[in-house]
Amino acid sequence: MTYPFNTLAACCATALLAALTIAPAHAGGTVQRTQVEHMATDKTPARPIDGASARLITSGDGATMWLETSDLEPGHVTTAWWVFMARSEKCSATPCPAEDVIGGADRVGTQIVYADGVVNNPDGTARFAAHLPKGPVSGGWYEQELGHPDKVEIHLVLNDHGPLIPEIAASMLTSYRGGCRDDSLPPPFPASAKADGIPGPNACRLIQDAIFVQPGQTE
Repeated sequence: MTYPFNTLAACCATALLAALTIAPAHAGGTVQRTQVEHMATDKTPARPIDGASARLITSGDGATMWLETSDLEPGHVTTAWWVFMARSEKCSATPCPAEDVIGGADRVGTQIVYADGVVNNPDGTARFAAHLPKGPVSGGWYEQELGHPDKVEIHLVLNDHGPLIPEIAASMLTSYRGGCRDDSLPPPFPASAKADGIPGPNACRLIQDAIFVQPGQTE
């Protein structure tokens, strides 16, 4: 399967920008690695994905992530999202469960913001990279800023947007609901998320995640 040049250019530009902004975070940061898993549903528990992993570096400058995974739908658009809880000690469990992340967003200090977006490879693999600077978060779903990068619980969440629609490729690659129907968006999500992107005929699905419970978050 081939993809339009402008779509591939957008993917490459995203990867290049990530590489350029990530470079400073290597020095003096705390490095963690974890597995990537299929997200739990009402019917199935979370399941680790063989060979898939994520790496996180936190420092005084912010947080930097790399994620490599598989078991994705070839040719679908997948976006990666930063999800962090600044007051994770107020979550009802560790890691912070979804009902606290969204339902108790003000209490636990949730922020959710775009990280990266790609068209999955023909073999169902994909790689993501992003840097989130310390301080106010531009384009986030909530008002929470990243004040102490090493003391927040961080989840990296992947959203499947369905097959690439060339006419709205840029929106699908850079927004939460780009390409997707309203009825596929989780009802508890805020209006800011549901308005983020151009609608389309596909169904959005939250499919995979990587969870980092940082040592400093309980201090």
